[in-house]
Amino acid sequence: MKLWHAAFIVIAIAVGSLGCGGGSTVDLRAEEEAIRRLDRQWQAAVDARDVAAAAAFFASDAVLMPANGPMIVGREGIEAWFSEWLPVPEISNAFEPDQIEVAASGDLAYDRGTYRFVMDTPEGRTEDVGKYVVVWKKIDGEWRAALDMSNSDLPLALE
Repeated sequence: MKLWHAAFIVIAIAVGSLGCGGGSTVDLRAEEEAIRRLDRQWQAAVDARDVAAAAAFFASDAVLMPANGPMIVGREGIEAWFSEWLPVPEISNAFEPDQIEVAASGDLAYDRGTYRFVMDTPEGRTEDVGKYVVVWKKIDGEWRAALDMSNSDLPLALE
């Protein structure tokens, strides 16, 4: 009877340990670095004024909530939005991540940072500075921006 009892305990411990770490572990640091690389590539696409490349970072059903503008749903709409202003040579748009946090599951992350938008117009230079949050989602093994929201640090012009 003692042998059966000991065998039962060993089997119970073995079965119980299958659910405790038997799965794959996610290298959160590597995933964070992957998103940092994507941020650099995204900035390079913006600097090159490449509308299609800039929009390609978004998921097909992504939501963009730009500062000073309406919400845009879907990569096609986001690409159209980029095509309205990105090719203009008098515009500069730079962003810099401050923090990237990857979920333990390795399939969701957020990227928080700051941006600076500058545009030269016939009336002079206009500038906007602010902050942003991008929610990244891993889709078919690739990180895609699922939600991108920015808002200005500048006070609302009340004329």
